[in-house]
Amino acid sequence: MTHKKRNYHSLIPVLYAKGLLGKQQLNKIPKRTLQHWNKNKDKTYDFESWVMPFEEHIEGIKKTYERKQLKKVIQFIIKVSDGYHRVLTNVNKNKTVLKENAEYIIGSIDEIVFQSHIKVKRACKFYGVSSDWYYREKRKANCALNIFNNCFKQHPNQLTFKETNAIEQLVKAPKHFGKTKVTLYYHALRHNLVSCGKSTFSKYAKALGYQKPKKPKIPPKKGIRATRIFEWLHVDITLVPTLDNGMQKVAFVKDNFSKAILHYASVYEKADSKFITKLFKETFDKHNLYSLTKPINILTDGGSENKGDFTTWVHHFNAPPVVSKITARTKDFPLSNSMAESTHSIYKTEFLKGQVSKTRENHLESLNRFVKYYNYERHPADLCGLHPMEVINGKIPDKDYYKNQIAEAKINRVITNKVFNKCVFTR
Repeated sequence: MTHKKRNYHSLIPVLYAKGLLGKQQLNKIPKRTLQHWNKNKDKTYDFESWVMPFEEHIEGIKKTYERKQLKKVIQFIIKVSDGYHRVLTNVNKNKTVLKENAEYIIGSIDEIVFQSHIKVKRACKFYGVSSDWYYREKRKANCALNIFNNCFKQHPNQLTFKETNAIEQLVKAPKHFGKTKVTLYYHALRHNLVSCGKSTFSKYAKALGYQKPKKPKIPPKKGIRATRIFEWLHVDITLVPTLDNGMQKVAFVKDNFSKAILHYASVYEKADSKFITKLFKETFDKHNLYSLTKPINILTDGGSENKGDFTTWVHHFNAPPVVSKITARTKDFPLSNSMAESTHSIYKTEFLKGQVSKTRENHLESLNRFVKYYNYERHPADLCGLHPMEVINGKIPDKDYYKNQIAEAKINRVITNKVFNKCVFTR
Protein backbone atom coordinates (compact mmCIF):
# COMPACT_ATOMS: atom_id res chain seq x y z
CA MET A 1 0.00 0.00 0.00
CA THR A 2 1.51 3.29 -1.08
CA HIS A 3 0.93 6.56 0.76
CA LYS A 4 0.36 9.70 -1.26
CA LYS A 5 2.62 12.55 -0.17
CA ARG A 6 0.59 15.37 1.29
CA ASN A 7 0.80 18.85 -0.20
CA TYR A 8 0.15 21.37 2.62
CA HIS A 9 -1.05 24.93 2.00
CA SER A 10 1.84 27.34 2.59
CA LEU A 11 -0.14 29.11 5.35
CA ILE A 12 -0.60 25.94 7.50
CA PRO A 13 3.01 25.88 8.83
CA VAL A 14 2.53 29.53 9.84
CA LEU A 15 -0.73 28.76 11.65
CA TYR A 16 1.04 25.88 13.44
CA ALA A 17 3.99 28.03 14.45
CA LYS A 18 1.66 30.70 15.89
CA GLY A 19 -0.51 28.14 17.73
CA LEU A 20 -3.62 28.72 15.67
CA LEU A 21 -4.32 25.03 14.90
CA GLY A 22 -6.70 23.03 17.11
CA LYS A 23 -6.09 19.51 18.58
CA GLN A 24 -8.19 17.76 15.94
CA GLN A 25 -6.25 19.52 13.20
CA LEU A 26 -2.89 18.64 14.78
CA ASN A 27 -3.86 14.94 15.05
CA LYS A 28 -4.26 14.81 11.27
CA ILE A 29 -0.68 15.96 10.66
CA PRO A 30 2.10 13.31 10.98
CA LYS A 31 4.52 13.78 13.90
CA ARG A 32 7.53 13.79 11.59
CA THR A 33 6.02 16.71 9.68
CA LEU A 34 5.44 18.59 12.93
CA GLN A 35 9.02 17.85 14.01
CA HIS A 36 10.27 19.24 10.69
CA TRP A 37 8.23 22.39 11.15
CA ASN A 38 9.57 22.76 14.72
CA LYS A 39 13.15 22.66 13.41
CA ASN A 40 12.39 25.52 10.99
CA LYS A 41 10.71 27.76 13.60
CA ASP A 42 13.82 29.78 14.41
CA LYS A 43 15.39 29.58 10.97
CA THR A 44 16.29 32.85 9.21
CA TYR A 45 14.75 33.36 5.79
CA ASP A 46 15.49 35.69 2.93
CA PHE A 47 13.13 38.72 2.56
CA GLU A 48 11.79 38.06 6.07
CA SER A 49 10.94 41.75 6.38
CA TRP A 50 8.14 41.26 3.86
CA VAL A 51 6.07 39.26 6.36
CA MET A 52 6.91 41.37 9.42
CA PRO A 53 3.74 43.57 9.20
CA PHE A 54 1.63 40.40 9.24
CA GLU A 55 3.55 38.78 12.12
CA GLU A 56 3.24 41.94 14.22
CA HIS A 57 -0.55 41.60 14.18
CA ILE A 58 -0.72 37.80 14.42
CA GLU A 59 -1.47 37.84 18.15
CA GLY A 60 -4.45 40.09 17.59
CA ILE A 61 -5.67 37.82 14.82
CA LYS A 62 -5.24 34.83 17.11
CA LYS A 63 -7.35 36.39 19.88
CA THR A 64 -10.02 37.40 17.39
CA TYR A 65 -10.06 33.89 15.93
CA GLU A 66 -10.33 32.21 19.37
CA ARG A 67 -13.08 34.41 20.82
CA LYS A 68 -16.32 33.79 18.94
CA GLN A 69 -18.10 36.97 20.07
CA LEU A 70 -15.12 39.15 19.17
CA LYS A 71 -14.90 37.40 15.81
CA LYS A 72 -18.54 38.24 15.06
CA VAL A 73 -18.01 41.88 16.07
CA ILE A 74 -14.97 42.23 13.81
CA GLN A 75 -16.79 40.57 10.89
CA PHE A 76 -19.69 43.02 11.34
CA ILE A 77 -17.30 45.99 11.50
CA ILE A 78 -15.55 44.87 8.33
CA LYS A 79 -18.86 44.64 6.48
CA VAL A 80 -19.81 48.13 7.65
CA SER A 81 -16.37 49.43 6.70
CA ASP A 82 -16.56 47.87 3.23
CA GLY A 83 -19.95 49.46 2.62
CA TYR A 84 -18.72 52.82 3.90
CA HIS A 85 -15.64 52.67 1.63
CA ARG A 86 -17.73 51.72 -1.40
CA VAL A 87 -19.99 54.74 -0.87
CA LEU A 88 -17.18 57.16 -0.05
CA THR A 89 -15.04 56.28 -3.06
CA ASN A 90 -17.99 57.02 -5.34
CA VAL A 91 -18.73 60.40 -3.75
CA ASN A 92 -17.10 63.51 -5.16
CA LYS A 93 -15.21 65.66 -2.67
CA ASN A 94 -14.93 62.79 -0.15
CA LYS A 95 -12.59 64.90 2.01
CA THR A 96 -15.47 67.32 2.54
CA VAL A 97 -17.74 64.41 3.49
CA LEU A 98 -15.16 63.24 6.05
CA LYS A 99 -14.88 66.72 7.53
CA GLU A 100 -18.64 67.19 7.77
CA ASN A 101 -19.06 63.80 9.48
CA ALA A 102 -15.92 63.93 11.63
CA GLU A 103 -17.83 63.90 14.91
CA TYR A 104 -19.77 60.75 13.95
CA ILE A 105 -16.66 58.94 12.65
CA ILE A 106 -14.64 59.76 15.78
CA GLY A 107 -17.49 58.51 17.97
CA SER A 108 -17.69 55.27 16.00
CA ILE A 109 -13.93 54.67 16.24
CA ASP A 110 -14.03 55.28 20.01
CA GLU A 111 -16.87 52.76 20.31
CA ILE A 112 -14.98 50.14 18.28
CA VAL A 113 -11.86 50.58 20.46
CA PHE A 114 -13.91 50.31 23.65
CA GLN A 115 -15.90 47.26 22.59
CA SER A 116 -13.16 45.23 20.91
CA HIS A 117 -10.03 46.52 22.71
CA ILE A 118 -8.19 46.80 19.40
CA LYS A 119 -5.78 49.65 18.80
CA VAL A 120 -6.93 53.05 17.51
CA LYS A 121 -4.71 52.76 14.44
CA ARG A 122 -6.46 49.59 13.34
CA ALA A 123 -9.92 50.95 14.11
CA CYS A 124 -9.13 53.99 11.94
CA LYS A 125 -8.41 51.70 9.00
CA PHE A 126 -12.00 50.45 9.10
CA TYR A 127 -13.07 53.99 8.18
CA GLY A 128 -10.22 54.63 5.78
CA VAL A 129 -8.76 57.45 7.87
CA SER A 130 -5.32 57.81 9.42
CA SER A 131 -4.71 57.87 13.15
CA ASP A 132 -3.24 61.38 12.67
CA TRP A 133 -6.57 62.54 11.21
CA TYR A 134 -8.42 60.91 14.12
CA TYR A 135 -6.35 62.61 16.83
CA ARG A 136 -6.33 65.94 14.99
CA GLU A 137 -10.15 65.98 14.65
CA LYS A 138 -10.59 64.69 18.22
CA ARG A 139 -8.53 67.58 19.58
CA LYS A 140 -10.54 70.13 17.61
CA ALA A 141 -12.62 72.45 19.74
CA ASN A 142 -15.66 74.12 18.20
CA CYS A 143 -16.14 77.66 19.45
CA ALA A 144 -19.71 78.94 19.50
CA LEU A 145 -18.43 82.54 19.24
CA ASN A 146 -16.77 81.83 15.89
CA ILE A 147 -18.76 82.09 12.66
CA PHE A 148 -17.04 78.91 11.38
CA ASN A 149 -16.96 77.22 14.85
CA ASN A 150 -13.14 77.16 14.84
CA CYS A 151 -11.26 77.73 18.10
CA PHE A 152 -9.31 80.98 17.94
CA LYS A 153 -6.34 79.47 19.83
CA GLN A 154 -6.14 76.34 17.67
CA HIS A 155 -6.52 78.39 14.46
CA PRO A 156 -4.70 81.68 15.23
CA ASN A 157 -4.36 82.69 11.57
CA GLN A 158 -8.09 83.28 11.14
CA LEU A 159 -9.71 86.70 11.57
CA THR A 160 -10.04 87.81 15.17
CA PHE A 161 -13.31 88.10 17.07
CA LYS A 162 -13.08 91.91 16.75
CA GLU A 163 -12.43 91.78 13.00
CA THR A 164 -15.34 89.38 12.45
CA ASN A 165 -17.65 91.75 14.33
CA ALA A 166 -16.41 94.67 12.22
CA ILE A 167 -17.29 92.84 9.00
CA GLU A 168 -20.71 91.87 10.41
CA GLN A 169 -21.48 95.51 11.25
CA LEU A 170 -20.43 96.55 7.74
CA VAL A 171 -22.60 94.02 5.89
CA LYS A 172 -25.64 94.55 8.14
CA ALA A 173 -25.58 98.36 8.34
CA PRO A 174 -28.57 99.75 6.37
CA LYS A 175 -26.41 102.50 4.84
CA HIS A 176 -24.17 99.89 3.23
CA PHE A 177 -26.94 97.71 1.82
CA GLY A 178 -26.53 97.23 -1.91
CA LYS A 179 -22.83 98.12 -2.00
CA THR A 180 -20.50 95.63 -3.63
CA LYS A 181 -18.22 93.44 -1.51
CA VAL A 182 -15.22 95.12 -3.18
CA THR A 183 -16.41 98.55 -2.04
CA LEU A 184 -16.96 97.28 1.51
CA TYR A 185 -13.56 95.56 1.46
CA TYR A 186 -11.62 98.71 0.54
CA HIS A 187 -13.76 100.76 2.92
CA ALA A 188 -12.60 98.42 5.71
CA LEU A 189 -8.95 98.70 4.60
CA ARG A 190 -8.98 102.49 4.29
CA HIS A 191 -10.57 102.90 7.74
CA ASN A 192 -8.31 100.19 9.25
CA LEU A 193 -11.31 98.15 10.38
CA VAL A 194 -10.06 94.87 8.88
CA SER A 195 -6.81 94.18 7.05
CA CYS A 196 -6.89 90.90 5.14
CA GLY A 197 -7.01 89.51 1.61
CA LYS A 198 -9.99 90.23 -0.64
CA SER A 199 -11.02 86.55 -0.84
CA THR A 200 -10.91 86.21 2.98
CA PHE A 201 -13.10 89.28 3.41
CA SER A 202 -15.54 87.95 0.81
CA LYS A 203 -15.73 84.57 2.58
CA TYR A 204 -16.55 86.16 5.95
CA ALA A 205 -18.96 88.70 4.45
CA LYS A 206 -20.92 85.93 2.74
CA ALA A 207 -21.03 83.84 5.92
CA LEU A 208 -22.19 86.86 7.95
CA GLY A 209 -25.19 87.53 5.72
CA TYR A 210 -23.98 89.86 2.97
CA GLN A 211 -26.78 90.47 0.47
CA LYS A 212 -26.66 92.33 -2.78
CA PRO A 213 -29.69 93.43 -4.82
CA LYS A 214 -30.17 91.13 -7.78
CA LYS A 215 -29.29 92.64 -11.11
CA PRO A 216 -30.86 91.46 -14.35
CA LYS A 217 -28.72 88.88 -16.10
CA ILE A 218 -27.18 90.64 -19.08
CA PRO A 219 -24.65 88.89 -21.31
CA PRO A 220 -21.17 90.45 -20.90
CA LYS A 221 -20.21 92.90 -23.61
CA LYS A 222 -16.68 93.49 -24.77
CA GLY A 223 -15.72 97.11 -24.23
CA ILE A 224 -12.69 99.34 -24.62
CA ARG A 225 -10.04 99.76 -21.88
CA ALA A 226 -8.09 103.02 -21.67
CA THR A 227 -4.43 103.38 -20.62
CA ARG A 228 -4.73 106.92 -19.21
CA ILE A 229 -7.33 109.38 -17.96
CA PHE A 230 -9.36 111.32 -20.55
CA GLU A 231 -8.29 108.95 -23.33
CA TRP A 232 -11.83 107.55 -23.72
CA LEU A 233 -14.98 109.35 -22.57
CA HIS A 234 -18.37 107.62 -22.58
CA VAL A 235 -21.85 109.07 -22.75
CA ASP A 236 -25.31 107.56 -22.79
CA ILE A 237 -28.85 108.49 -21.75
CA THR A 238 -31.09 106.55 -19.38
CA LEU A 239 -34.72 107.13 -18.38
CA VAL A 240 -35.57 107.66 -14.70
CA PRO A 241 -39.25 107.94 -13.62
CA THR A 242 -40.64 110.36 -11.01
CA LEU A 243 -44.11 110.14 -9.45
CA ASP A 244 -45.24 113.73 -10.08
CA ASN A 245 -43.10 114.94 -12.99
CA GLY A 246 -42.96 111.94 -15.29
CA MET A 247 -39.90 110.52 -17.00
CA GLN A 248 -36.53 112.25 -16.61
CA LYS A 249 -33.69 111.83 -19.12
CA VAL A 250 -30.30 111.48 -17.40
CA ALA A 251 -26.90 111.53 -19.14
CA PHE A 252 -23.51 110.79 -17.57
CA VAL A 253 -20.08 111.59 -19.04
CA LYS A 254 -17.72 108.94 -17.74
CA ASP A 255 -13.94 108.56 -17.96
CA ASN A 256 -12.91 105.03 -18.94
CA PHE A 257 -9.58 104.76 -17.10
CA SER A 258 -10.64 106.19 -13.72
CA LYS A 259 -14.32 105.21 -14.08
CA ALA A 260 -15.15 108.65 -12.68
CA ILE A 261 -18.35 110.47 -13.60
CA LEU A 262 -16.94 113.72 -14.99
CA HIS A 263 -20.28 115.45 -15.39
CA TYR A 264 -24.01 114.75 -15.58
CA ALA A 265 -27.28 116.42 -16.50
CA SER A 266 -30.99 115.66 -16.43
CA VAL A 267 -33.94 117.07 -18.42
CA TYR A 268 -37.63 116.28 -18.52
CA GLU A 269 -37.99 117.52 -22.12
CA LYS A 270 -36.47 115.80 -25.12
CA ALA A 271 -32.78 114.98 -24.68
CA ASP A 272 -31.53 116.06 -28.10
CA SER A 273 -28.09 116.78 -29.60
CA LYS A 274 -28.10 120.31 -28.12
CA PHE A 275 -28.46 118.73 -24.65
CA ILE A 276 -25.46 116.42 -25.24
CA THR A 277 -23.39 119.24 -26.78
CA LYS A 278 -24.02 121.51 -23.76
CA LEU A 279 -23.15 118.61 -21.43
CA PHE A 280 -19.76 118.07 -23.10
CA LYS A 281 -18.91 121.79 -23.28
CA GLU A 282 -19.48 122.00 -19.52
CA THR A 283 -17.40 118.83 -19.00
CA PHE A 284 -14.45 120.26 -20.95
CA ASP A 285 -14.66 123.53 -18.99
CA LYS A 286 -15.01 121.76 -15.62
CA HIS A 287 -11.90 119.57 -16.09
CA ASN A 288 -9.88 121.95 -18.28
CA LEU A 289 -9.78 119.44 -21.14
CA TYR A 290 -9.22 122.17 -23.75
CA SER A 291 -5.57 122.39 -22.65
CA LEU A 292 -4.79 118.68 -23.09
CA THR A 293 -2.37 117.69 -25.83
CA LYS A 294 -3.19 113.97 -26.07
CA PRO A 295 -6.17 112.83 -28.19
CA ILE A 296 -9.63 112.39 -26.66
CA ASN A 297 -12.09 109.78 -27.95
CA ILE A 298 -15.80 110.09 -27.21
CA LEU A 299 -17.74 106.84 -27.45
CA THR A 300 -21.50 107.04 -28.01
CA ASP A 301 -24.31 104.87 -29.30
CA GLY A 302 -26.14 105.52 -32.57
CA GLY A 303 -28.97 107.64 -31.09
CA SER A 304 -30.05 110.89 -32.72
CA GLU A 305 -28.96 112.87 -29.63
CA ASN A 306 -25.35 111.97 -30.47
CA LYS A 307 -25.56 113.44 -33.96
CA GLY A 308 -26.58 116.88 -35.32
CA ASP A 309 -25.22 119.72 -33.18
CA PHE A 310 -22.95 117.37 -31.24
CA THR A 311 -21.27 116.04 -34.41
CA THR A 312 -20.84 119.60 -35.67
CA TRP A 313 -19.20 120.66 -32.38
CA VAL A 314 -16.73 117.75 -32.52
CA HIS A 315 -15.85 118.37 -36.19
CA HIS A 316 -15.20 122.07 -35.57
CA PHE A 317 -13.40 121.58 -32.26
CA ASN A 318 -10.62 124.18 -32.08
CA ALA A 319 -8.20 123.38 -29.25
CA PRO A 320 -4.92 121.46 -28.65
CA PRO A 321 -6.44 117.96 -28.18
CA VAL A 322 -7.72 116.08 -31.21
CA VAL A 323 -11.30 115.02 -30.38
CA SER A 324 -12.95 112.09 -32.18
CA LYS A 325 -16.54 110.91 -31.87
CA ILE A 326 -16.92 107.15 -32.34
CA THR A 327 -20.15 105.16 -32.52
CA ALA A 328 -20.12 101.83 -30.67
CA ARG A 329 -21.24 98.50 -32.21
CA THR A 330 -20.71 99.51 -35.78
CA LYS A 331 -18.83 97.82 -38.59
CA ASP A 332 -15.87 100.16 -38.07
CA PHE A 333 -15.94 99.89 -34.25
CA PRO A 334 -17.61 96.65 -33.03
CA LEU A 335 -16.89 97.15 -29.29
CA SER A 336 -19.73 98.16 -26.97
CA ASN A 337 -20.39 101.25 -24.86
CA SER A 338 -20.72 99.04 -21.78
CA MET A 339 -18.82 101.49 -19.55
CA ALA A 340 -21.69 103.99 -19.86
CA GLU A 341 -24.36 101.28 -19.56
CA SER A 342 -22.80 99.94 -16.34
CA THR A 343 -23.23 103.36 -14.72
CA HIS A 344 -26.99 103.21 -15.36
CA SER A 345 -27.15 99.75 -13.77
CA ILE A 346 -25.22 100.87 -10.67
CA TYR A 347 -27.40 103.97 -10.36
CA LYS A 348 -30.69 102.06 -10.49
CA THR A 349 -29.86 98.86 -8.58
CA GLU A 350 -27.02 99.67 -6.19
CA PHE A 351 -28.05 103.26 -5.35
CA LEU A 352 -31.77 103.74 -5.99
CA LYS A 353 -32.59 100.09 -5.05
CA GLY A 354 -35.91 100.34 -6.85
CA GLN A 355 -37.01 103.58 -5.16
CA VAL A 356 -38.72 106.31 -7.21
CA SER A 357 -38.41 110.04 -6.49
CA LYS A 358 -41.64 111.95 -5.97
CA THR A 359 -40.76 115.18 -7.79
CA ARG A 360 -38.12 116.40 -10.23
CA GLU A 361 -36.46 118.32 -7.37
CA ASN A 362 -36.20 115.10 -5.32
CA HIS A 363 -34.79 113.37 -8.38
CA LEU A 364 -32.05 116.00 -8.88
CA GLU A 365 -31.10 115.82 -5.18
CA SER A 366 -30.89 112.03 -5.41
CA LEU A 367 -28.84 112.24 -8.62
CA ASN A 368 -26.37 114.61 -6.94
CA ARG A 369 -25.99 112.21 -3.97
CA PHE A 370 -25.38 109.31 -6.37
CA VAL A 371 -22.55 111.08 -8.21
CA LYS A 372 -20.87 111.93 -4.88
CA TYR A 373 -21.28 108.32 -3.74
CA TYR A 374 -19.99 106.95 -7.04
CA ASN A 375 -16.96 109.26 -7.25
CA TYR A 376 -15.93 109.42 -3.58
CA GLU A 377 -17.28 106.34 -1.75
CA ARG A 378 -17.41 103.48 -4.23
CA HIS A 379 -14.35 101.33 -4.92
CA PRO A 380 -14.15 99.72 -8.39
CA ALA A 381 -12.00 96.57 -8.27
CA ASP A 382 -9.55 97.83 -10.92
CA LEU A 383 -8.65 100.88 -8.82
CA CYS A 384 -7.25 98.77 -5.93
CA GLY A 385 -8.93 100.79 -3.18
CA LEU A 386 -8.82 104.26 -4.72
CA HIS A 387 -11.89 106.39 -5.46
CA PRO A 388 -12.45 107.36 -9.09
CA MET A 389 -11.77 111.03 -8.39
CA GLU A 390 -8.48 110.20 -6.67
CA VAL A 391 -7.33 108.66 -9.96
CA ILE A 392 -8.56 111.74 -11.86
CA ASN A 393 -6.47 113.86 -9.47
CA GLY A 394 -3.30 111.92 -10.25
CA LYS A 395 -3.11 108.85 -8.02
CA ILE A 396 -2.07 105.59 -9.69
CA PRO A 397 -3.82 102.31 -8.71
CA ASP A 398 -1.34 100.02 -6.90
CA LYS A 399 -2.34 96.43 -6.13
CA ASP A 400 0.38 96.24 -3.44
CA TYR A 401 -0.63 99.46 -1.65
CA TYR A 402 -2.16 97.60 1.34
CA LYS A 403 0.39 94.75 1.30
CA ASN A 404 2.32 95.90 4.40
CA GLN A 405 -0.86 96.74 6.30
CA ILE A 406 -2.28 93.26 5.64
CA ALA A 407 1.03 91.56 6.58
CA GLU A 408 1.24 93.46 9.87
CA ALA A 409 -2.39 92.64 10.67
CA LYS A 410 -1.69 88.93 10.01
CA ILE A 411 1.09 88.93 12.64
CA ASN A 412 -1.06 90.78 15.19
CA ARG A 413 -4.01 88.46 14.45
CA VAL A 414 -2.03 85.38 15.53
CA ILE A 415 -0.99 87.07 18.79
CA THR A 416 -4.58 88.16 19.53
CA ASN A 417 -6.13 84.78 18.76
CA LYS A 418 -3.61 82.82 20.84
CA VAL A 419 -4.64 84.68 24.03
CA PHE A 420 -8.38 84.75 23.27
CA ASN A 421 -10.22 83.58 26.43
CA LYS A 422 -13.92 84.09 25.73
CA CYS A 423 -14.48 80.83 23.83
CA VAL A 424 -17.68 78.89 24.38
CA PHE A 425 -16.81 75.33 23.38
CA THR A 426 -19.15 72.74 21.91
CA ARG A 427 -18.57 69.22 20.60
